[in-house]
Amino acid sequence: MIRAFAGTFGRLPFAAKIAGRFLGDPMLLLGGKPLVGWQTVFTLPFRRMALVSDNATAEAVMLDRAGKFPKSTVLHALLKPLIGEGVFGQPGGDTVKETRRVLARALAAIPPAHIAEVTRTLTQEYMDGWLARKGAPAPVGVDLSRLTVDVVSVCTMGRRFTAEESQRFTDLFSIYHQRAKATLLLLAHADEATRARIIHELGLEEIGAEMRALMRERFLSAPLGRDGDEAIFSRALADAGYAAPGHDERALDEIAVMLLAGHETTASTLSWLCHVLAGDSALQDAAAQAVAAAPGTQVADDKSARFAGATGEDVLSALTQEALRLYPPIGFFLRENKEEVALENRTLPKDNFIVVAPRVLHRHRAYWKKPDTFWPERWLETPELPARTAFIPFGMGARVCPGAQFANIEMAEITRLLLTRLRFGLTAGAEPLPLGNLTSRPEPDIVLTVTPRAASASSAQRS
Repeated sequence: MIRAFAGTFGRLPFAAKIAGRFLGDPMLLLGGKPLVGWQTVFTLPFRRMALVSDNATAEAVMLDRAGKFPKSTVLHALLKPLIGEGVFGQPGGDTVKETRRVLARALAAIPPAHIAEVTRTLTQEYMDGWLARKGAPAPVGVDLSRLTVDVVSVCTMGRRFTAEESQRFTDLFSIYHQRAKATLLLLAHADEATRARIIHELGLEEIGAEMRALMRERFLSAPLGRDGDEAIFSRALADAGYAAPGHDERALDEIAVMLLAGHETTASTLSWLCHVLAGDSALQDAAAQAVAAAPGTQVADDKSARFAGATGEDVLSALTQEALRLYPPIGFFLRENKEEVALENRTLPKDNFIVVAPRVLHRHRAYWKKPDTFWPERWLETPELPARTAFIPFGMGARVCPGAQFANIEMAEITRLLLTRLRFGLTAGAEPLPLGNLTSRPEPDIVLTVTPRAASASSAQRS
C-alpha cells in the first residue's frame, strides 16, 4: 500500500503537492532514535535509507576519497530548476572538481578586510531601516536574507540587486525552499519521468525561471567580470570560459550557486540567533557587554559576568557556533552508495541512500552536554570536539563549503553590530523557539521588535 501511495506522486494531478503538506521535512522520517543510536536503517517504498552517526562511518561518507558516496540525484533534481548544472547540485566528477577549484580560488582572493567593510556598511543600512520603524515590529528574517545576498553579490560581483529586486528574489527563494520537498523524491520511484512530474507539480520550474531571470538581468546584462577589482568571482568565471558568447548559461548556473549557497547559511544562522537572543534578554545583554569591549579585552571575572575571561571575539564566535550547532542550515547531507556498505548489524546494498545529518550529529546525546540547550559557553570551555563529525555545519572533506571563511567573517561583523547597537525583543504573543524539536525550522518571516541599545539602557537606568 505504501509503495502504491508513493507511486502516485508523479502520476496524479496535485498528488505531490498534497503529499508535500504532510511529508515536507525529511527529518520527519527519523523520529528521536538517531539522537541516541549510531546507525538507523529505514525501509522506504522503493529503496532503503541509512542514517549514520558513528564517527567512522560518517567520516568515510563525508571524506569519500574513493568516490563511493556521490551526492544524491534527488538533490540535483530539486535544485536544477534554480541552479541548472551548477556545482552545488552535481554528484561529482572531474568537471565538478575543476569548478569547485574556480569557486574556491575566487573566494580566497577576496580580502577579509573588504568582506568586513562591505558587511558593516550594508548592515548599517538595514539597521537604519529597522530603527526608522520607531519600535514597530521589523521583518528581521527577510531583511537578513536580503542583507546577506547583498553582501555576497557586492563582494563577488561588484554589484547588487535593487531594493525591489532584492525583495522579490528573497520572497521567491523562500517559496522555493518551502516547495522543494526532498521527502517526496525519497519516497517516489527514481525514474527520471516520475521525478520530472513531481518537480513540475511542485511548481519549482516557474519559480526557478523567475529567479534566474532576475540574476541574468542584474549580473549578466553587461560583460561579465568588468565591474572593477571588486568583481573577483565574475572575473574568475569569465577567465574560466564560463561566459563565452552564447554560452553564459554556465555562468548563470554558478552565479545562482554563489548567491543561494552564499547567503542561506548566514541568513538562516543569524535569523535563529536573533530570535534566541530576543527571547533571552539576560543572554543578549551579557553578550552585548562582552562584544562592546575593546578588542582583546577580557570580560571581568566576577560572579555576575556570564562570559568571564572571554574576549568579545571569543563570544562572537561562540554565539555563531552555537547557532550553527542547534540550527544547521544544511540539515542533512544526502548521498547514494555505489558499493555495499557494512553497518553495525547489517549491510546496506548498493544504490540506496546514506545520510549524514548535522541536525542529528549536532544534538547527539553521546557527543554533547546539554544537547538541546542554547549554551554558547560550551565553545569557551571545551577545547576539542568529541568527534570530527560531531560538528559539520559546512560539511567536510573535498565537498566542504568553500565559502566557510567568508560566512564566518560576515556573521561575526553582522552579529557585532546588531548586539552593540540594537536590542531585539519578541513581538506580542510570540514564544521563544522550541529547542528540542529536530524538525523545527526558522520561519522565513521572523519579525522582532528593534530599539536602539543605548536608548534602552538609558531607559532602564532612569526607571
